[in-house]
Amino acid sequence: MSGSSRGHVLVVEDEPALRAALAETLVEAGFSVDTARDGAEALFQIDVTEPDVVVADVEMPAMNGYELCRRLRASGRDGIPFVFLSGLGSTESRVEGLQAGADDFLVKPVAGQELVLKLARQVERVRKLRAAAAAAGPPPMNADMLAEIETRLRAGTAVVRLGRFELRSILGHGAMGTVFKAWDTKLERWVAIKTVRAGAGMAEFWDVDLVRSLVAEAAMVARFNHPHVVAVHDVHDAADAAYVVMEFVDGVSLEDLLQRGALESARTGPLLAAVASALAAAHAIGMLHRDVKPGNVLIGREGAIKLGDFGIASFVSAHMRGSVFGTPGYVAPEALRGQGFLPAADLFSLGAIAYRCLAGRPAFTGATAAQVLSSTLSARMPPLHEACPGAPPELQAIVERLLEPNPTRRIADAAALSNELARMCELRGWRWTAPDLGGLGGDAAASDAPHGQVLMTGGATRPPDPQS
Repeated sequence: MSGSSRGHVLVVEDEPALRAALAETLVEAGFSVDTARDGAEALFQIDVTEPDVVVADVEMPAMNGYELCRRLRASGRDGIPFVFLSGLGSTESRVEGLQAGADDFLVKPVAGQELVLKLARQVERVRKLRAAAAAAGPPPMNADMLAEIETRLRAGTAVVRLGRFELRSILGHGAMGTVFKAWDTKLERWVAIKTVRAGAGMAEFWDVDLVRSLVAEAAMVARFNHPHVVAVHDVHDAADAAYVVMEFVDGVSLEDLLQRGALESARTGPLLAAVASALAAAHAIGMLHRDVKPGNVLIGREGAIKLGDFGIASFVSAHMRGSVFGTPGYVAPEALRGQGFLPAADLFSLGAIAYRCLAGRPAFTGATAAQVLSSTLSARMPPLHEACPGAPPELQAIVERLLEPNPTRRIADAAALSNELARMCELRGWRWTAPDLGGLGGDAAASDAPHGQVLMTGGATRPPDPQS
């Protein structure tokens, strides 16, 4: 019998001689074996190798066997059998082990043949359960399932499965859903999974057509390959929920980076050129973004600049039945007035990003969202030459043209803008270099508010009351 055919066992034992003897016995019986010296090392091994069964001592330094078993069960890995092999033979010890979640409790010394038979039966049982689960197929995904996944991760569960994906942590949360960091077990790579569900601020707008539109939009983005756009790998949908599987960018969002203050012009210029080139490519195939903001511009630790959220922001905005969707301070005035959304509106948003980068503060401010919208509609902002007098005049002029309130006088051609910015950067010798991201963000580039929001319903025809 081959080493892998009888099962994969993780032996957790702090005594080196006993650990080696157990491993030798099991290998001779046809098992493949990994070993760990304590509970903490065992948890790491379980994450890496996903054993068929764990056999562990109780008394170990740092993390004992009881705690290891509790953490394994809390992580959602109920399908991995856990067997204690301990010198503690009292009834109290055995009961505590079973209460921790163990499947069996053996007392040392135990005959090698007995141990082999018990572990073989555990492996056989779990393999039958896995085969039955595979034959039945995964449970149907729905909004309640996605909400439950979020609840479990927030409660401390280490891994939650969603199809072939292992969800490990929450990267961000917004009005429409949640962003997760996940491991793709099939393609063996990290991904970001962004959810949209009816119960997360979307119930008023949700219907089957909306879900179909998300699938169609995601398919378009998946075919859209650009170095400055976050790639879409897959999309899954149900009657009341959907999620998009996207490229994982290891870094931070521009929003995170700007918490430190303004960017120097030599970095702002190349960054704007990169985002403008992404918008130019999208506009060329008739795709609008509709929620360009610092939280959707991702800065990779190795220097990548990526514009994200194409697949969700666009399709939701297009199906809000007359409502205005976006982020206060970055939505163009004509969109707020309900006059439609054209490529020039995306470029207004890019202008607001440019102002924020250079000045270190938003162009449009207010104590409330309504006041920010009112400021945008009335074009109330400090002139850039006062907010950032050190910026080159030609860069200031580009930003002012992007923030022109009248869309007919605003820069509306993203390709021309990208070329103009690239020429300016070349003449000045500006090259994008990734800033030091130490101390910023968490696991990955993701906005704390990963989606825009519904700003007005029924279309806005006048500025909101600044006092509201």
